Amino acid sequence: MEIEHGVTVKVLFFAKSKELAGTREAKITLPEKITYKQLLDIIAANYNLETIKSNILLAKNEEVCSDNIDIDIKEFDSIAVIPPLSGG
Repeated sequence: MEIEHGVTVKVLFFAKSKELAGTREAKITLPEKITYKQLLDIIAANYNLETIKSNILLAKNEEVCSDNIDIDIKEFDSIAVIPPLSGG
């Protein structure tokens, strides 16, 4: 996906996503408006998360995103990648 008018955001990885991505945090350029599915596809492909992609939640600025809406992205937003949590 070529991005003409992109904005740079911080991507934060937690738990299993951090392990698979090999980093805690990254910067990525995204379009100003993107669907949840497009955002998930980009992050999964760029950060080795295909194996857990179907179980990931994405949150923008600490608010979980609905998977059926377009997401407005602004410079310096942060996107959290929240994998399935296991507990005991």
